[in-house]
Amino acid sequence: MPVYTDLLAPTKSERHGAFTWAPAEDNATSPVAGVLTITGKRSHCRYRVEEHPADEPGRAFVLRKLDVGSDRTEGHYGCFLAAEVGFDVCDCRGFVSTRNCKHLSSLRQLTEAEKL
Repeated sequence: MPVYTDLLAPTKSERHGAFTWAPAEDNATSPVAGVLTITGKRSHCRYRVEEHPADEPGRAFVLRKLDVGSDRTEGHYGCFLAAEVGFDVCDCRGFVSTRNCKHLSSLRQLTEAEKL
């Protein structure tokens, strides 16, 4: 499958962020959907994206780091894309401080583009 690349909306801390999505070749028997690479001025990190059943209306993901990234204390992030816009959640530090993050922005753009 082809790789998908897009820009992230500028934020106060990152004006030129981007992401690349490489879907898994065959994920019919695995929760692994593919590899998401998020690039910015301070970090470059690849994540193995796993989709899991959600308890609420929406989609639940675990992003497992393949690189160190900007937060060296975390190995993975839990992300929830709510069916209702405005109720997305991520357990990263960026989301905790600003209620928005690069993980959710990337996942939301991928789902809206029907790539994930």
